[in-house]
Order: sequence, then structure tokens, then C-alpha cells
Amino acid sequence: MRNRILPGCEPVYLKGGRKGCLLLHGFTSSPYEMRLLGEALHQEGYTVHIPLLPGHGTSPAQLRRTNWYQWFDTAKKELFELRKHCSKVFIIVFSMGGAMALHLAAHYQIDGVVALAPGLHLRNKFAYLSGLLSPFFWYSWKKSGPDIKAQVKTHTYNIIPLKAINQLLLFLKHLENDLGDVYSPTLIIYASNDHVIHPESSREIYQKISSPSKRILELRESYHIITLDVEKEIAIQEVVKFIKDL
Repeated sequence: MRNRILPGCEPVYLKGGRKGCLLLHGFTSSPYEMRLLGEALHQEGYTVHIPLLPGHGTSPAQLRRTNWYQWFDTAKKELFELRKHCSKVFIIVFSMGGAMALHLAAHYQIDGVVALAPGLHLRNKFAYLSGLLSPFFWYSWKKSGPDIKAQVKTHTYNIIPLKAINQLLLFLKHLENDLGDVYSPTLIIYASNDHVIHPESSREIYQKISSPSKRILELRESYHIITLDVEKEIAIQEVVKFIKDL
């Protein structure tokens, strides 16, 4: 029973046309935070898949047993699976998922990338000690809960395994060397009041990727979880428009 998916955290698959969208959720979260965006894309005729990444949507103990290779391998597998049924595939991702999308775009042909609050630099300096502390302290608590201004459900873990935080940091470090190899059309949307990811992450990614077609948009009212926060309609509208224009 320890692997049972928590209610509300289930993967989402919405069959549409021959153009597909792979949506990836963030660290400690679930497909729930991408569902509204996925439904908006499906209404435009796209086939939409939002997988559940290993260790997520079950228990923090399960997340502690996973590593970034497993997260990335799942994203890659789902990308290849969607390609079997779709002539074009776009990746729309949030937070940690943004890092995975950029890593995929650096190594494989992607028709377009949308990175929402993509991670590169974390605001919490304590996180950078996770590798040293994880053998002695297994978990860290989100004292203020998920970083969102709107009063809505989020379906994220309230405690985070330090070992998993260290895996995330190792992946972000690995990503830095790949940014120059990203040539896919890219849209980056971030929140200036994000308390999890430093806004400089988005600006640095925008500068370093080699995409000839790229755009960056700042949201001024939202916190980290921009797909569910007070400016979610703006974010969803911009994503749909970007994908349709491609």
C-alpha cells in the first residue's frame, strides 16, 4: 500500500489530435498543479499527458528512495511514448519539471518548450547543505506550507526528504552545462514574488539558451505555483497562445 497514489495526484491523459503536449509537475508535487493548463490545451484540440514522476503523489518516504535519474528517465520515456501518436510534441513544465524539459530539449528534438517558474537557483540557502545533513536528518518541513497566494488545494508534500533535495540540486547543476544546447522555441514565465525559486533563475536561463525564438514573461502578483495562483488565467492564456502560434 505504500505505493498507492494519493487521491487527486493521479496521472492525466486527455486524448486529442495529432499534436501533443507533455506536462511535467514540480518537485514534491503532482499532476494536479498542471491539470487546469492541460484541460485548456485539450480544449484547443491537443493530446495532453501529465505523468506522475517517481516518488511523488504517494509519500515523502517514497520520494526519499528516488533520484534525479529516475525522474528524468520517466520524463524521457513519456516524451517518446507521446511521439508515437503525435506528429508534433510540445513540453510544458513547472519548477523542477522546467529543468527536465530544458535537459530534454538539449538532447532531443522538441517542437517547443514552456518553462513555468523553472528552477536553477533555490532561495533557501539551507537546501545547499542537504547533501551533508541528509544522513543525520531525513526530512525538512515546509513551515508556511506551499508557496501560493491563492487559497486553493495544491496536493504537495508538506515535508521534504533532504536526500531528495540534494538530488534536485545535483540535477540543476548538471543542467547548467546544457542550456547552450537548447534551440527549441521557448517561453519562460516566472513570478517576481516566488519564494522558492530565485527569479534570477528564469532570467539566467533566458540569456543562456540558444533558442532563436524565445520569450520571457514576469508575473508580479503570484508566488511560486503560478499554474494555480492569482494570475493563473494569464499564465494559461499565454501558454496556449504560444503553443498555437508554433
